[in-house]
Amino acid sequence: MPKINFDEIEDVQDFSPIPPGRYLCKLIEVEEAKTQYDDEMWNVRFEVIEGEQKGRAVFDRFVFSQAAIKRVKLICSRLGLDVSGPMNLTPEMVKGKTCYLTVQIEEYLDEKQNAKKRNVVPFAGYEKADKSPAPSPAQSQGGESEEEPF
Repeated sequence: MPKINFDEIEDVQDFSPIPPGRYLCKLIEVEEAKTQYDDEMWNVRFEVIEGEQKGRAVFDRFVFSQAAIKRVKLICSRLGLDVSGPMNLTPEMVKGKTCYLTVQIEEYLDEKQNAKKRNVVPFAGYEKADKSPAPSPAQSQGGESEEEPF
């Protein structure tokens, strides 16, 4: 049986959505998966790296389908990759990259039909990190429900 000192373990993070706005984020995790239509997909986790929401997570998906590949190209270019020709894109190529994310809140129903809120990044919600920062996001529109990671 493991011996654990829970006094040394941080409490659960707040899983409510972060307020809508623009945040400097670092891509810290890529999980490879498949969509229900068998297209390749990456579930990605960004971490806010400055401001009041520093340390909070923002989740998104890169879907490698014919219909969604234009968004992947846009995201890769905003992460600083050269998208001018063919490449064998790997998770290591995007991990650790920073960019600004525009984050919104979306309401949805979970599998038990309970109303929930989560953060979403719109289609063109990525900007290169070398742009000057915008004013801090409005802090008046937070939510109190759990954020769904993927």
